[in-house]
Amino acid sequence: MSRLSHVVPLVLVGVVLAATPGWAHHPFEGVEPRDFSLVQGLVSGLGHPLLGTDHLIFLLAIVVMTVLTTRRWVLPLLASGLAGSGLAVLVVATPETGLRLALELVVSLSLVAAGLVHGGWLPAWVLLPLMGVHGFLLGEPMVGSEPTPLVAYGLGLLLSQGALLLVATALLARARGILALLQRLRLATTALLVALGAIWTVQRLEVLWG
Repeated sequence: MSRLSHVVPLVLVGVVLAATPGWAHHPFEGVEPRDFSLVQGLVSGLGHPLLGTDHLIFLLAIVVMTVLTTRRWVLPLLASGLAGSGLAVLVVATPETGLRLALELVVSLSLVAAGLVHGGWLPAWVLLPLMGVHGFLLGEPMVGSEPTPLVAYGLGLLLSQGALLLVATALLARARGILALLQRLRLATTALLVALGAIWTVQRLEVLWG
């Protein structure tokens, strides 16, 4: 009964999230990259990874996964995401609509992969290229911006993702009660990640094929 009392709220959260589009949102949606100021670039970098539900859940999944297994994957995953963002800017090209939707499809599937890694059915290294795709899509909105807001945006990405991955992981590692609860809910959270990834994948396929 005690375990059920923990699982029910998790299921309710899953239902709410499943009804919410997983698409990432930019803090200054509609503003051309070349018009960004230094402050807008910094705020966008801080907020962009946190406003997209799929990106945020993927980062949280990494936190939970690493704190329950090994923290040695935190820095490589953070570096992979930042490298993906840097590549998007270096390419200096906005993907065609079809390619962008395909990349977003990979982001949705990355939640399924994160769930399988969390459950122990896949090795953690498979998340490295997927984190790179996340980073690429986070960096793509800044293509064409001036160097100053671009650097500020990169700093914002580093601070927001770094704080979430490094600080949250360090804090959770010290919270034995929460760790024990996460361990008990491992199967449930695995199922939640896989279900959300599958639902958002279907939603994006409908857009891609529509």
